[in-house]
Amino acid sequence: MQTKGPARGFAAVLALAALAALSGCVSDDQAVDMGLATKCEADGTVAVLGDPARRFVTKSDTEICRGPRRDSYSETRLAIIDCGTQTALSAGVTRASADQARRGPDYDNTAAVEQARLRLKVGLADLAATEASLRAAGVPVTLAPGGAEQCTKLAAGAAQTN
Repeated sequence: MQTKGPARGFAAVLALAALAALSGCVSDDQAVDMGLATKCEADGTVAVLGDPARRFVTKSDTEICRGPRRDSYSETRLAIIDCGTQTALSAGVTRASADQARRGPDYDNTAAVEQARLRLKVGLADLAATEASLRAAGVPVTLAPGGAEQCTKLAAGAAQTN
């Protein structure tokens, strides 16, 4: 028996109503846990590096996404900002992705980035040498103008505390 006209329309309306009722019963976190939605959280920290010339600021950004397998990943980047030249060197510290074809290969460059950061902090390297050593270690880095806002915010905060 084949349904026609009003019966087919009524069945479609009932199906949509059932779907709407079901979606009202599922919270955002439950949808993420079931793989029906993606939820991303990001966190960042800005701090003075503490180098002898007090020239550098670091900005650490972490992003974590949960959801369907292809969308799940976590990534941490560290930007080292030269307040004198307003240049930012951004380095990939860690990446873990469920879908490497989509986001690129996973990596953990924590040791190389920390070593380069410490050499810069104690004055054994400048930003160009830091970039070269990170590239030589295979760390994904980008050098671009920017970072003035972080330098200004930290300087203003230090002036208020003094």
